[in-house]
Amino acid sequence: MAENFEVAVIGGGLAGLSATLHLQDKGVDVVLLEASDRTGGRVSSDQIDGFICDRGFQLINSKYPSLVELDVLKEIDFIVAPRVIEISLGTTRHIAGDPRKTPLSVLDKATGTIPEKLALLQFLLFRKPRAKSIGGALKQFGTLYDHVLRPFLTGVFLCDPELVDFDYGVVILKSFVNGAPGVPRLGVGQLPEALAKRVSNLHLNTRVERMNGLQIDTSTGVINAKKIIVAADPTTTAQLLDFSEAVPMAGCITWYHSTVENPSGTGRLLVDGQNRGPVINSVVMSDISMSYSNSALSLVSSTSGLGVTESDVRRHLTLMWGCDTREWQLVSKYEIPSALPIHIPGKALSQPIKISENIFVAGDHRSVPSQQGALFSGKIAAQLLLN
Repeated sequence: MAENFEVAVIGGGLAGLSATLHLQDKGVDVVLLEASDRTGGRVSSDQIDGFICDRGFQLINSKYPSLVELDVLKEIDFIVAPRVIEISLGTTRHIAGDPRKTPLSVLDKATGTIPEKLALLQFLLFRKPRAKSIGGALKQFGTLYDHVLRPFLTGVFLCDPELVDFDYGVVILKSFVNGAPGVPRLGVGQLPEALAKRVSNLHLNTRVERMNGLQIDTSTGVINAKKIIVAADPTTTAQLLDFSEAVPMAGCITWYHSTVENPSGTGRLLVDGQNRGPVINSVVMSDISMSYSNSALSLVSSTSGLGVTESDVRRHLTLMWGCDTREWQLVSKYEIPSALPIHIPGKALSQPIKISENIFVAGDHRSVPSQQGALFSGKIAAQLLLN
């Protein structure tokens, strides 16, 4: 027998959760359909051999407006990460970050000259040069860009900053300056878990096979709705709605290793200022939250591009951390071919949120590619539907 609802939301990632909760708060009879056994989509965590492994390295910015509005962080024991990163140059590691936290780092010429750093501050506060990409705009900062900004932002966008739209890039840069990134004590999956507890009608393990108008055929039966919000990944969304093409996505591999000898002890993100290998960034997650490891071993998370071998990753990590990684044990490997939408310079992200009077689409591929973008797009989809 078919189930009937006013609204059906397809996809239990952050966008789908946000859309569902905003509709629910307005008294709408809404159901959330999720194909897997949990909500969260790309924001998820697994327990593996006594370690917490997030499905892809990610931090949560506690000052994202949508998170503040949902008032959820108090429910997940949020731990703020260091506001400083380390840059591997040669055989040494240099500090870069918020000068309010590490004022002496401004004097380190290896990470950029003082004029370059002052010019960057002025750029963030006042100026918007005419540039198509954020990478093209930041090239003017010379050593600061080559050794710090480019390797760091490559990890943020999962692609070369020259492939990223200027306006979007500025928004992301400012969010790091004004934000407070970190992780829930028990992994990023705690965020969608907390939001999912608020959902009244949640159907897990319910894969949507096709849409016939406003009838949804699923692996567990038929759902009829007066309106539908598709909050799935870009590929699934394109298939369900018969779009001619999906949004371009960047992929990555996240590697988790355990080690007896902690190479850090600070929880700072490490990037290679000389681009000597495939690793985009690396961090000891158990330094940020001790709960990521239930033993004396440290858990290291490292991100690389696709098509990379573990031996290549180990060799690069040896250079970056300045220690022998041959005894590190591989805990888990997450290959994520569609990790983040690419915001191509001068090109809006795909189609609008409102597709028709009864069909809407939500996701960070319709907004800003970020957790904030996903949450906000869900809210906007709900508001458009209600109006």
